[in-house]
Amino acid sequence: MTHRHRVYLVPGFFGFTQMGDKETERIAYFQNVPRLLEQRFQERGIDARVHAIASAPTSGLEARARDVFREMARTANEDDAQLHLVGHSTGGLDARSVVSPRMAREAPDFVKRVRSVVTIATPHQGTPLASFSNQGGVGKTLLRYLWLFTFLTLHRKAMPLRTAALQACYWLVLRSEEAKLPPNLFNQIVRLTADLSEGEREELIQFFSQVGENQVLIQDLMPISMRAFNANTADREGVRYGCVVTGAPPPRWSLPLLLTPDALLHGLFAFLYAKSAPQSRELQIPERTPAQTQALQDVLGRRFESKSDGIVPSRSQVWGQVLHVATADHLDVMGHFDQPPEHISWLKSGSHFQQPQFQAMWDRVIDFTVGGAATVHPGKEEERRASSDG
Repeated sequence: MTHRHRVYLVPGFFGFTQMGDKETERIAYFQNVPRLLEQRFQERGIDARVHAIASAPTSGLEARARDVFREMARTANEDDAQLHLVGHSTGGLDARSVVSPRMAREAPDFVKRVRSVVTIATPHQGTPLASFSNQGGVGKTLLRYLWLFTFLTLHRKAMPLRTAALQACYWLVLRSEEAKLPPNLFNQIVRLTADLSEGEREELIQFFSQVGENQVLIQDLMPISMRAFNANTADREGVRYGCVVTGAPPPRWSLPLLLTPDALLHGLFAFLYAKSAPQSRELQIPERTPAQTQALQDVLGRRFESKSDGIVPSRSQVWGQVLHVATADHLDVMGHFDQPPEHISWLKSGSHFQQPQFQAMWDRVIDFTVGGAATVHPGKEEERRASSDG
């Protein structure tokens, strides 16, 4: 059967598709996204396939683009389908690289069949969070420690203390689930690591080995680096470019929140939000079109310049047509939001982004890529309607 469209989902920083073999314990980057897209394609009668692809976790943008070439090559030549790239965060930059005239000499022939590029929460002008992480090698040091911790935790040699600690954590997770406490990222990680198969263990060690060896991506995402990237990465003629912009409410503390298990994750979000410095002078934002500015104002308010999704300033995310603006944190739009058990929030931002907003956003992406519908940016009324539908 010939498929008229292929949609490639390109992940951001860390670049994995999923970790773990068991479906109930698997950590997926695109949480429930492929399932939703395939369901929507079927409902609309659209002949399309979805492919979530991997890339080098923390390698530089050039290396990641070549990874995308290699991953697309596994399926792109099976038919003459029109191709579409949807990149989240750094994955949006990878998508732009793949189709850019700069990469034309290296690009396989199938790249000529790419019809659209959608970037979601992508730091097109960089993020000051990368500059902070690059100062004194803070980010690189943390990533190397992460690799060391992972190696010591997962190494195949039996370590009684490690095994006992993992089993104790696993027991706590089971008790919390029996008490019907909301699941969180800690639960997911413990479930994944408490009972690893040999294949899972080797896969995780290999993945974090790449993280420990190469952290160039931190430097590449600094605003000053992105200015050079944009100067050398022109849009390709004949390809439509659209973006989804995210912005979360500024972190707010309350006594009830302080007394919940979410306090630590909300504290992490508050720290990241501050370091993303949405009004930093580092950011040099090119002039927007009136339509782009209006789209941001309609959802994020007139002071949208001060908004961030916790990782990337909202005003840094604009590239091409603004397809959708979401009140959401950086990971909400990938399906990591508070609506258990299908979805588990990683950042605890208090954005109140849930299933209706998730579906509305991805419907916009479908309209622009394979749906053939005219795309109009959503205003406040549409966001309110999505909320009331939930």
